[in-house]
Amino acid sequence: MNGDKITGILLAGGKSKRMGREKGLIPVGDALMYQFPLRVLESICDKILISTCKQLDIEEAHEQVNDEITGIGPISGLYTCLKHSETDLNLVVPYDLPLVNSGLFLHLLKHVNGYEVVIAAMEPGKPESLCGIYRKAVLPVIREMIMEKNYAIHQLLPRVNSTVAIVDPSHPFYHEKLFFNVNYPSDLEDILKD
Repeated sequence: MNGDKITGILLAGGKSKRMGREKGLIPVGDALMYQFPLRVLESICDKILISTCKQLDIEEAHEQVNDEITGIGPISGLYTCLKHSETDLNLVVPYDLPLVNSGLFLHLLKHVNGYEVVIAAMEPGKPESLCGIYRKAVLPVIREMIMEKNYAIHQLLPRVNSTVAIVDPSHPFYHEKLFFNVNYPSDLEDILKD
């Protein structure tokens, strides 16, 4: 395993029920929604894995990895992509966070020494568990959680050596909607205002 390289994992396996259509492929300005977090990963990572429950019709040639277990949410995408990853460090972001930026992940990378998971949060007690850095070493613990039918990724944090990096207005990359999650058509109007 190459310890110097970083894999980016784009979680794109959602069913988009609340949006009513495949939300990652919705135009936002001059790009599609999934392309915003993907470009962030591309700017930092050596390889990208796109976690899907079905193949996405996208223009990029990154490897798409179908969930090994279906119907249990994003923990399956994380688990399956970590199994496929050839690197120790993996940057993870969902495809419906169009306002994340590379500054956030560079900040998280500064906190990674000695930790298996580094998660961002805007305030204590409210971690963004789908937006962070995961070492491949957490795979056995995720496997245990799946076997226990415990699919909440935030519950992984106390079971591994993890830390939460607080993001606040003192950081140059800060934006009040940094972790704005697009789920409904009305959410698109909110981000297009900015």
